[in-house]
Amino acid sequence: MGYAFKRQLARVALFAHFIGLTLCLGTIFTNIMIERHTASGSLEMLSLGRDLVTLSSHNLIQTGFLIMVFTGILVTLLRYGIRAPLWAWIKLGLSAVVLILVIFALDPASSVATEWARWSVEHGQLAPQYLNSVARAGRYGVIVLALLLVTTFVAIWKPTRLLFRATQERRSAVSHSS
Repeated sequence: MGYAFKRQLARVALFAHFIGLTLCLGTIFTNIMIERHTASGSLEMLSLGRDLVTLSSHNLIQTGFLIMVFTGILVTLLRYGIRAPLWAWIKLGLSAVVLILVIFALDPASSVATEWARWSVEHGQLAPQYLNSVARAGRYGVIVLALLLVTTFVAIWKPTRLLFRATQERRSAVSHSS
């Protein structure tokens, strides 16, 4: 592959990566606002809010996250080949943890909260289990959001650069003192 083509492909993949990031984080913050504004309304509003949060989580957040993962891998392969730097592996590991948490903890907890909201509308009273299930989904959601922000921070900061600089400075100090 020619250098110019590879560079343009990496730019397009990076653009798609940022679209995925926007889809993922933007929808998370939107869901927080939906949850906040519908929680104090009627039971119908509560159920509608939970349905919106669940629907957008399954369609927009997960799609954006998968776009980020696949385009991130593509950009890394185009830039570094198989020998990716340590920060890229850290980012991939954090992304895997996020994916596992979403599949095995957040999605089930959010679905249960949505089902209790629907039950509440059908029975005309707030289900006693609803608040616990929303709290559980919220805790998992905060953990996932924190991990996504840490992953973003790792991608921007690239911690191995500082380690590399520190090692070079030590080597230069040793060579100057001898």
